[in-house]
Amino acid sequence: MPEGSVGIVSRAETSVRLLLVALCICQTGIPPYPVAAWSMDAHSTIANAATGLLPSPWRQFFAYYAGLLAETATYPDTYYRESDPNESPRHFIDLEIWNPNDPSTGTLPQAVEEFTGEMESAIRAKDWNSMFIDAGRLSHYMADVTQPYHTTVNYDPQTRNGVGVHQLFESTSLAHLSEIRMVGSADVGPIIPISNVTTFVIETAVQSHSFLSSINQTLIDEGLQWSPELTNIVENRTNAAIIATARVWYTAMVRSNSLPPELPKVDELSIVVESIALNSTSYGVIRLHVIDSLGVKTRADVSLRVDGSTFRGQVANVVPPVGEYVIAVPSGTYNTDFVFTAHKEGFRPATETLRVGTPSPSITIPLPTVVALTVMVAALIALVWYRRTIRHDESQGKSVVSIVMPTKIAQE
Repeated sequence: MPEGSVGIVSRAETSVRLLLVALCICQTGIPPYPVAAWSMDAHSTIANAATGLLPSPWRQFFAYYAGLLAETATYPDTYYRESDPNESPRHFIDLEIWNPNDPSTGTLPQAVEEFTGEMESAIRAKDWNSMFIDAGRLSHYMADVTQPYHTTVNYDPQTRNGVGVHQLFESTSLAHLSEIRMVGSADVGPIIPISNVTTFVIETAVQSHSFLSSINQTLIDEGLQWSPELTNIVENRTNAAIIATARVWYTAMVRSNSLPPELPKVDELSIVVESIALNSTSYGVIRLHVIDSLGVKTRADVSLRVDGSTFRGQVANVVPPVGEYVIAVPSGTYNTDFVFTAHKEGFRPATETLRVGTPSPSITIPLPTVVALTVMVAALIALVWYRRTIRHDESQGKSVVSIVMPTKIAQE
């Protein structure tokens, strides 16, 4: 096997899905995801299965937001990696050389500790939107630490044919799905909170690391495509990820000393308009977000009706993006109110009216115009001050020398 340390960027490019590419076929008792592609993602599947292990009433609360958890569990591999240079090390720990003061050897234990605290704080504040974002993030990290190749510097060894082990996992997993059984609440019993999160993550990583020699022997030394032992290893690590995720979540819940809210009897949407910036020379931008009855941001079909025209909302380029929208409208003067609507299947639609009238509610003035206006105002003030000074001096019978010309010829 090739040896040596690896770079953070290349590790991010080869992160695997722990052989769970379609494990949503297993019975978890949780409602199916609203988007089919999410059910094919391992991280979403683990988050969904972990929900079923939580005690009541947290279990029902998380199940209600199963779709949101499925989405936020994937953010670390997408939005966070793209927007945060510190994200990649949060996905691994190189146990052979790990130094908690050297981010290049992995910051996975610190990340789980940090965001467990963030989740706890969000629960205390009853900020359920932030809580589900943190919960999805924690689920992702706990799935990573149960993947053996996220715990070693040699994260993608090659087979005799030069094929990366990760790629081999991807290509052979579908044929063995029926052999993998995911745990449920009857198998696990009551979930126990964790006393020391950092230590728990490191111990879990050590357990994952212990399977490397067996996997490498089968896939590399023996040149096999698969074996019953590999099936057992994958099942073991998959269920370890599910249980570990539930335990980390429950730790934040217990530490917060709080309970979840009651689920709404009627699903309702609300629209919150954040800003309207209209420019006289280009398209204006309206920013808004959509929330449900508990203040959790959610996806919806958003549109604006003004002056007989309809404009559709687009997902905003922000992190995280769920529930965030922008609407582009032609700049100018509008003679009717701005009427926003949001629709989502199973929810009571929302309507928000801004009585902007004429002119539009907010105008963004270009910077050159601001500079020009500032210079004009300053010149006017200087002129007024100069004239008052001249009049005052003349009234006192004084000789006035107001300006020294460039040619140094003084005016009397």
